This record gives sequence, C-alpha cells and structure tokens, in this order.
Amino acid sequence: MLHPDVELRLVDPVIGHGLFATRFIPRGTITWVMCRLEQVFDTAALSGLGPAYSAYLDKYAYANEQGDKILCCDLGRYMNHSCDPSTLTLPGTEIEIALRDIHPGDQITDDYGTLNLAHELTCRCGSANCRGVVRREDMPIHQERWESLIEGVLPLVRQTPQPLEAFLHEGLETRIAELAGLLSTARTS
Repeated sequence: MLHPDVELRLVDPVIGHGLFATRFIPRGTITWVMCRLEQVFDTAALSGLGPAYSAYLDKYAYANEQGDKILCCDLGRYMNHSCDPSTLTLPGTEIEIALRDIHPGDQITDDYGTLNLAHELTCRCGSANCRGVVRREDMPIHQERWESLIEGVLPLVRQTPQPLEAFLHEGLETRIAELAGLLSTARTS
C-alpha cells in the first residue's frame, strides 16, 4: 500500500512514469507497506502464466527473498530507481521509509539494489552517486550504508504521523522493533 499523498506522473519518454509527492512527506514516514491486497505469485503460479504476463511481472513486480513475485495493488509498481533514493526498504521488513523530507513535486524513489534482481538494470537516475548499472551484487556492497540510512530515520518513525499504520500486519511498534532487531543483528554478524 502506497502513501496516500502520492500521484503518478510522466517522468520522460525514456523512463516513463514515476511517483511524485502531492504534499509534504516528512523524513521517517512509512511510504509503502506490503499489505494483504498485494498479489503474490509463487514459482508454481509464475510457471502457469504466459509470456505476456511474465513480461508484465518482469517490468512491474519485484521478487521477495523467497523468489516470489510481488505485484503492488496500487501505483507502487511505478516507483523508479535512484542510486540516491528518497525512500528505502530493508529486505525482509516489508516497509519503506522516507530517508529525507519529500516535498510536493519530488519524485519518490527506491534503490532497486535492495530488491532481489533477476538481472542487471541500466541506471538512468542521473544522481551524482549513479552506479550506472544496478545488480544483484549491490546488496552486499551497499548493505551497510543502506542500513545506516534506515537506522538514522528509525527513531523518527514513532514521532511522525503514519497514514499507513493501519496496514502494518503486526502494528507499528512491532515493526519498529523488528527493524531495530534486524539492524542490530546485521551490525553484530
């Protein structure tokens, strides 16, 4: 489920569409949460789809840690990649958090390197930190930096109004504790 203050706009003919804030979204806001309306396609379901459906899922779905394809129930499928993302999700948490204040008209982006990519993607983000290519191998290379970014906004999650709180499976406090535990475990291993 995508934050309610987001709309779909054309970025340009090459990139296509993207998500843009319609109102101010403060740093620490949950901008997306995996909810019960998302479509999950496991390996068996994927094998029964034809090439047209497979191509659509390759473009608009992401793979979770189990290899299932997740298709967002709303416009979340149009979130573009940036090597300097405005939001980030930590694998296994099923929530995405604003890393910085997002102003009306700002594009809301994620780093696709945090997703379980099946193949390399040419990056067109235009960021000063652009990697040029987004790869599955980005996770171990950038994971510590990504975790540090999440850790920096985690305390703000409790202090920020959360329009998506009702869609968190276990509730906000449980999810924050889960995130903190994942970060703590990653730092000690």
